[in-house]
Amino acid sequence: MSLSNAQQIALKLKLEQMKQAIQEELRKHNPNKSHIENEIGDGAIADTLSHDAMAQYLHQHAEWEALQRAQARLSENIADVCRECGATIPFARLEVEPTAERCIQCQGALEADDQRLHIHGHSSM
Repeated sequence: MSLSNAQQIALKLKLEQMKQAIQEELRKHNPNKSHIENEIGDGAIADTLSHDAMAQYLHQHAEWEALQRAQARLSENIADVCRECGATIPFARLEVEPTAERCIQCQGALEADDQRLHIHGHSSM
């Protein structure tokens, strides 16, 4: 691992701040705690709000899991090692995206593959 002690501390602090923010958002948007009193005709609105709340919750849950992986990678001294090719992830990238697990090239390739799958998935319908 090529991160300096100061860089490791900076990443730990940033990850902890992210953790606190996600915990607060999860508390605020927990779909199990949000319920809407349905009146006649409000069913569609309630369903839409419920789906939006669940989507928000799932997004935050995914962020939480990425954060947990990033903290584990940092404690294992591999936070700056690409999980795909083993190349060094520059600290500048980790500063911007502390949960990054791939170098820019591997992340770009992954996103290009996702885009191709998305396009082809819709065109075959």
